[in-house]
Amino acid sequence: MHRILRSILVAAATLGLSVALAGGTLIGAFDVGPGGSPVPSGPWYNTAGNTWISKIWTPLVSLNEDASGLAPQLATSWSANADFTEWTFALREGVTWHDGAPFTAADVKFTWEWVYAPGTTAAPEIPPSKLLGQDAYTAGEANGIVGIEVVDDLTVRFTTAESSPRFPNTLIQGYILPAHALTGFTAAEMRTSNWWFTVAIGTGPFMHDEYAADEFWALKANPNYWRGAPQLDRLINRYFADETAAILALEGGAIQFTYASGDVAVGLGANPAFELFQGPSGVTNYLIFNFREPAFQDIRVRQAFLHAIDRETIAEVVLNGTAQVVPCITPFEAFWPETYETYPYDPAKARALLAEAGWDGSARLEVKTYYTSQFHADAMAAMQQFLSEAGIQTTFILDAAGYNSYFYTGQSWDVSYRGLGVNMQAFPYRFYEEEGWPEVIGEERTLIGQRVPELEALFARARVEGDADTYRAIMQDVCAVQNEMALEGYLWTAVRFGVASASLSDFYWYPAPAGGPYDDHAELWSVGN
Repeated sequence: MHRILRSILVAAATLGLSVALAGGTLIGAFDVGPGGSPVPSGPWYNTAGNTWISKIWTPLVSLNEDASGLAPQLATSWSANADFTEWTFALREGVTWHDGAPFTAADVKFTWEWVYAPGTTAAPEIPPSKLLGQDAYTAGEANGIVGIEVVDDLTVRFTTAESSPRFPNTLIQGYILPAHALTGFTAAEMRTSNWWFTVAIGTGPFMHDEYAADEFWALKANPNYWRGAPQLDRLINRYFADETAAILALEGGAIQFTYASGDVAVGLGANPAFELFQGPSGVTNYLIFNFREPAFQDIRVRQAFLHAIDRETIAEVVLNGTAQVVPCITPFEAFWPETYETYPYDPAKARALLAEAGWDGSARLEVKTYYTSQFHADAMAAMQQFLSEAGIQTTFILDAAGYNSYFYTGQSWDVSYRGLGVNMQAFPYRFYEEEGWPEVIGEERTLIGQRVPELEALFARARVEGDADTYRAIMQDVCAVQNEMALEGYLWTAVRFGVASASLSDFYWYPAPAGGPYDDHAELWSVGN
C-alpha cells in the first residue's frame, strides 16, 4: 500500500495529474510559506507548522477561526479564581486516542511533567505560563509539578507561579500527549525521535499513515474523532523546495492547496478554478540585531538601518500593497502608542549616523533567514539594494533547514530577517528576557544578547494585569520603548494568502502566526470530482 501511495504522488508530481481520488484524498502544501515548517518536528518542539500538527494532536484550547479569540478543543470550559493564579479546566467527555485508549486529565498532567522534566529541550513558540513548582521539578528538585492537579478524570486544575490573567491564551500550542504511549520515553530524547513520524498517537481528526522525509506526510481519517469522522479518506502534506514549486504543482493539479505570495495569489484568485483565502498575518517581519556584535550596541547603527530602508515603497510597490509598515514588534494598531518615531527613508541621514558610529563600510554583513517565498525574496532584494546605497553591504543567506539549530542559541548570526507572531493576549516575552530560550549559549542569557530593563519592568506589569484597558496601555508603552530604542529593525506586517482548488468543499485556511493552531474544522473538508 505504501509503495502504491508513493507511486501516485511521484506520478502526479511528474505528469501534473490530479490526485483528487473518489472518496476524498486532499493533498496540500501545508508547510509552504511563513507559517509552515519545511522541516517538520513533533509538538512542543516546533516553532511553526501548527496547521498541520493540529491535524494529529490537539491542545486544550486553540485560536478560533480568525484568531480573534479562543476556541475550546480538549477542554470545553475554564474558569479562574479572583487573582488569576488558579485555573480549572473541564475536559471533553468521550475523547479517545488514535489507538482507542481514553483521554483523561491524567494525560494533561503527564504532558506537563513529561515536557518539563529535567533535561527537556521542548520549546514551543508560545510557552504556557509557568506553573507553581515547575522550576523545581525541571531542576530535579521535586518529583512532580505541584501546580497541576488531576481533580477527576475530566477536570484538571493549574496553579500558576504568578498571577496569569491570560493563561488560556498561552496554551494554544500546548498539545496534549498520550501518557500510555510515551511512558518510557524522555522529553530530552524526543526532539529527534522517529516516534512523531512512525507512531504519532494523538486525538486529532487524522491519524498517521506514512512519512517520507522531504517528500510527504500521509494521514488517514480518524473514525472516532470527537467531532465526527472526517469526510476525507486521506490528507497528505507535500513538501516542496520553495513556493514556486508548490504553485506549479497546484496549477498542474498535483496538489489542491498551497500558500501563495500576494501577486501570485491575486492572479490565481481571478481564475474560477481556484478559491482565494486571505487575512492579516499577525506577524511582524523585522531585522533582529544580535547585541553580541558590538556595532549593534550603538543606537545610531540601528537607527541607520531603519532610515536606509524605504519601507513604505517596499510595502506599497515591491509587495504590491499587501503589507503595512509597523513601529515596533506588535502588528496590531490598537497596541501602538499615539505618537512614535517613523524613521522615514533618508539615506543621507543613515550615512551620517553610520559615520558618527564609526561603521566599517567595507565589511559585508550576512543576514540569515529561513524565508523561501517570492514575497520575501522580493523584499530582501529591495532591502539589500537600499542598504547598499547607504553604505551597508549585506548578503542575505537562506538557511531554511538549519536556521532553528543555531538561531535560538544566539550564536552564528549577527542579523536575521525573520517574522514574529504576536498574539494580542500572549506577547512573546521570551524573545527579550533572560532564560527566555534555554538554548542560548554564553554569559548573556537573552536571545538578543542584551537585557532591556525598561521592557522587563513593563512585562512584569503586563503579565499580572487583569484589566483589558490597562493591559493595552502597558503594551502601548512596550511599543514606545522598542520604537524609541530602535531595538530591532521593524519593517512591516503582511496580508497572507492561501489558494485552494475550487473542487474542495468546506475547506478553510487562515494565516494565523506559526500556523495557529486555529479552528478550521478539517473533519468537514471534502474533495469533489
